Amino acid sequence: MRSGRSALEKVHRTFSFACRKPRLTPQGEGGKRGAVVLALVALIAFAAPDVARAADAAEAAEADKEVARDAAAAAPSWERVPGELSFTTRVSGRRVPDDLRQMLEDARELDAEAEDGVPPPTTLAQLRRRAQEDSRRLVEVLRSEAYYNGRVTPVIREAAGGGFEVIYQVVLAQRAMIRRFEIVYPDLPEGEAEARGLPRDGAALGLAPERAVRAARVIDLTRAAVAYLHNHGYPQAELAERRVVVDLSSSQADVTLTITAGPRLLFGPLLVRNPDGRTEADYVTSLARITPGAPYDRRAVDATTAALRDSGLFESVSVTSGAVDADGRAVQEIELAERAPRTVRLGAAWSSSEGAGVRGSWEHRNLFGRAEKLVLGLSIAEIEQKGTAEFRKPNFLRPKQSLLVSAEIANARTDAYNEYRLRTGASLERPFGARLTGSAGVSFELTETEDANGRTDYQLIGFPVVMRYDSSDDLFDPGEGVRATLAGAPYFGGADREATSFARLEATGATYFRFGPALTLALRARYGSILADATTDVPGSLRFHAGGGGSVRGYGYQLAGPLSATGTPLGGRSVAEAGAEARYRVSETIGVVGFVDGGQAYESLAPTFDDGLLWGAGLGLRYYTPIGPVRFDVAVPLDRRRGIDDAFQIYVSLGQAF
Repeated sequence: MRSGRSALEKVHRTFSFACRKPRLTPQGEGGKRGAVVLALVALIAFAAPDVARAADAAEAAEADKEVARDAAAAAPSWERVPGELSFTTRVSGRRVPDDLRQMLEDARELDAEAEDGVPPPTTLAQLRRRAQEDSRRLVEVLRSEAYYNGRVTPVIREAAGGGFEVIYQVVLAQRAMIRRFEIVYPDLPEGEAEARGLPRDGAALGLAPERAVRAARVIDLTRAAVAYLHNHGYPQAELAERRVVVDLSSSQADVTLTITAGPRLLFGPLLVRNPDGRTEADYVTSLARITPGAPYDRRAVDATTAALRDSGLFESVSVTSGAVDADGRAVQEIELAERAPRTVRLGAAWSSSEGAGVRGSWEHRNLFGRAEKLVLGLSIAEIEQKGTAEFRKPNFLRPKQSLLVSAEIANARTDAYNEYRLRTGASLERPFGARLTGSAGVSFELTETEDANGRTDYQLIGFPVVMRYDSSDDLFDPGEGVRATLAGAPYFGGADREATSFARLEATGATYFRFGPALTLALRARYGSILADATTDVPGSLRFHAGGGGSVRGYGYQLAGPLSATGTPLGGRSVAEAGAEARYRVSETIGVVGFVDGGQAYESLAPTFDDGLLWGAGLGLRYYTPIGPVRFDVAVPLDRRRGIDDAFQIYVSLGQAF
């Protein structure tokens, strides 16, 4: 209820108006008598407000006396006690739009005064006075929405049970429309505004004809006019005066903005100040969106600030105009404070099927002074141990293009296979818009896989291509948006000294829907296919598997797919998965989740769906921390296979399942 009042106060600080009364001109002798009558009416009309104000003052004085008498008779208390007035308030009126009605209801203060430390009315006189004060606030709301002839009349009625009902009766009348919207620049030489293309009327700012003179509309147009100057060479432009004159007889308004433009400036040279940092100055200027010699443009300054912040190198960024030379070029001073360049991360996970595991990484975000990033990672778990290294060089060969170099050495011991592998690769990555990113490169790997079919040595060269789309609102706990990845890679090489080739294709996606502040529905899907003559042509880690905490919960790791006669998972050449979660946040730190997962890997090139998918379901808890939610899930297999699947699975890790 307090928000309505603060909005009104803001409007009346920034939005002033004048009302012009209609002029009446009597004609002839009858006109003289009419003039006398009109004069009397005008005298009464102009005197009426003074009489009303005098009555209000007398009523207020009497109410204050009653308050004083009540205060002397009892100890002061802001709480309602027996014998106090009981009342309700409501807004009434015909054809009042819902949004306007809500604004009027928010502007009422009679019910909220006890919350502000003001005692509630104890007499009918006090109730009337405060209802009158409320009605004046409601009239201000009407004027802010262009109902200048609107009226609000408070009516107090006795209600059942000895209480009272305060009804604010609203009459809107005709809405005032903008007739003229002019912009003047008193400090510019004659003709300069036209020569520079500066807006001179509302139409230049997008104002359509016959629009109501709403306070918010006038303020928005004012901001647009000042912003236009800031973006076209006048960084010191500011509003000097805003005047709105309303003709009540025709319900039309004339708006005049007086804007002091200030001197016209051009972008000068860039000056980088980064006293305690290691980032090279020419790299900073390469990120800038400012072109020296161009007219000053606030948008270019904001884009430069955003680009420097998005680099992840700086704690604070400031871009300001400095000294101005004789040609009107202002030096652009870039003040920077660098972040600590190194970060250490630790994580842990545990599940009843995959066992325990820990992982950690060390990151340097500015290795050589041009935002080069090096990340060294180590993961130690019961089923796999691996070390990784990733190097990223941004703005490689062209702006916004990055060079990525990676390496991995791993030892895996799973029910499906035992594997030693060494992988390395390089790729180029670049954005294709704000949410779409693509990469293409080359990889090389040496792999030794031992599975139910025996031991095979692979030497493979691949050419991976990846497209990623991400419009989600949070990295670790998304509530809205879409994530999708499409990856493909042809591989060529040898398997036990025999030529082999295959292509691996995989598509994954997830979408999130928020229903109110506490409930989120998350959906995901996965589809993959390997174009190979036989599963044995593909190393174990590149085959498709399903089952486990990041796949089909309720089934053992890699067990939702082809199995040998002894129940050992073999992996497949295709996979299909789907899942859904309903996430409900009970409090700021606690959440509950209900989920269902389905999926399976297949020996065939494409999922056959002859036997359907294996489905699992369960419940989970989430503990929300500043670095992401801690996940605890319990799942059961709905298609439990005798001698293969356990009765339930438990998963504990950091971050949502997807």
